[in-house]
Amino acid sequence: MKLFVCIVSDARLLPQFLSHYTRFGVREFHIAVPPQLANEALRVSADHSVALYTALDVDDSVTGGTAAVSAMRDAEQGEDEWVVVVDLDEFVEFRGPIADLLPSVEAEDANVVRGVMLDRFALDGQPTPVRNDVPIDRQYPVRARFIPTVMNGADYKGVLVKGRLRAAVAHHIFEGERVYSQQLEISHYKWTESALERLQRAYEIVSAQGIPWAREYKSILEHYEQHGRFAWETFGGEIVVTPEPSA
Repeated sequence: MKLFVCIVSDARLLPQFLSHYTRFGVREFHIAVPPQLANEALRVSADHSVALYTALDVDDSVTGGTAAVSAMRDAEQGEDEWVVVVDLDEFVEFRGPIADLLPSVEAEDANVVRGVMLDRFALDGQPTPVRNDVPIDRQYPVRARFIPTVMNGADYKGVLVKGRLRAAVAHHIFEGERVYSQQLEISHYKWTESALERLQRAYEIVSAQGIPWAREYKSILEHYEQHGRFAWETFGGEIVVTPEPSA
């Protein structure tokens, strides 16, 4: 099973990302990175089968583009091959090996399996550094439907795709998609140490370009400014795993 992902500015989630997807049967990772992150990506992925691409347009993903991932898929995905397509902060919670799911999907003649994003937060609601010595779900033990509740945005994405279907904005929709009847859950580990800085930059870019979801980014910034934290209890957050004990 192949996986395609684009990294823009921060690779700190990569070790946990690789371990997560290897556990479910991904054996080949295709990763687009900016040149300045290539050495770090190579170092942390030494024990995995990884192909790095340093000449693709990773920056367009900030505005919902899919250029880098589409280019990798065009080069490496077979016409009838199933692959995983995700962002670095999206950890799909498969219930077992991915190969075990596919017969049920094929039986419905589906060519896309969607996931719904459940944002994960630290217990104190603050963006926190990623540690590689602690399972990531314990570092961010709170789960919430943050995107529709706070952002008023779409929280579904295609995560398993058969063949080279063309993606629309941010892989939410694929041309000619036939969507499997069951959705998977995606643990969305976006709110790490540098998240707010990256979000502010993204907001400035999409605002300047008049992109409609600038208002979604603004809603996040306003929420954080109002509460001084991600006040997860105000948007239906729940603790789903035992938190990492305080040092």
